[in-house]
Amino acid sequence: MTTIPSASQWGSPTASRRALLIHGLNSSSHTFHRVASALAAKGYLAVAPNLLGHALRKPGVDFHVQTLADDLLPYLQAAEYDIIIGHSLGALVVLSLLKYLPKTKPTSIVLIDPSLELTAEQLVDGRDKFSSDVRANHTAEDYIALNPLWTREDAIWRVLGTHIGRSTNPDDHINGNVPWSFSHLIADKPAAAALTVLIQDLRFNGASKLESVAKFKDIRAVVVPNASHWIQYEFPEVIVEEALRNMTMGD
Repeated sequence: MTTIPSASQWGSPTASRRALLIHGLNSSSHTFHRVASALAAKGYLAVAPNLLGHALRKPGVDFHVQTLADDLLPYLQAAEYDIIIGHSLGALVVLSLLKYLPKTKPTSIVLIDPSLELTAEQLVDGRDKFSSDVRANHTAEDYIALNPLWTREDAIWRVLGTHIGRSTNPDDHINGNVPWSFSHLIADKPAAAALTVLIQDLRFNGASKLESVAKFKDIRAVVVPNASHWIQYEFPEVIVEEALRNMTMGD
C-alpha cells in the first residue's frame, strides 16, 4: 500500500479541480494558507504536502531535491492536478516533478522566487542566512516588525514552520545539493503545461533570479514590485491570478 505524506487541505474533497502547493525550506504546508483559501473559494481542492524533514516529518535517505520530489509521487499517482505551485525549495521540487506530469493535460505551474542557479559563494551566504534565522528564534512580533506586509497569521505560520522543522535543515538541504543547478529541469516541462516564475522585487536580490529564467522563451517571468522572497504572504493574489491565467492559456 502506498503511503500519502502528511498534508493540509482547503476546499471540498469532491471539487473537480485540484491544486498542489509545495512549501520551501524551513517552512510547512500552512505557508500557503492565503493562496490555498483563495483557490478553494474558486472551486479548487488545494492540497499542500509537508516535505521530508519538515513539519515533524523525518528526513529521507538523503537531502537531494529529487528525493523530496519522489516522496510526493503518491499525490501525482492518486490524482491529476490542474495547478501546481512551489515556493523557493518547493519550486525546485516542482521542477523535479515535471517529468512525471501528464504529457497532454494542460497544467498551470507557478514557481515562487526560486534560486535556479547559485555559485559556491551564494550557497554559503544562503546557508548562513537560513541558519541565522533558525538561531534567532524570532517571535511572530519580530517577523511582523521585519515584514510590514505580513499579517499576524503569516508570522505565526512562519514561526511554526521553523520550530517544527529540523534545525539542521539549512545545512543538510544546501550541502546535499551541490552544485546548486536546477534550470536544466525546465526542459522536462510538458508541452501542454504553462510555467510562470514569480520573482521578488529587483531591489531585494531578484535580479540574479530574473537572469536565470530570462533565457527560456516559453517561460513567463513576472517581477512582483515591493515583494520579498515571501510572495505568498505579501501578494497571494498575484500567485492566484497567475495560476488562473495559465489555466485560461490552455483553454
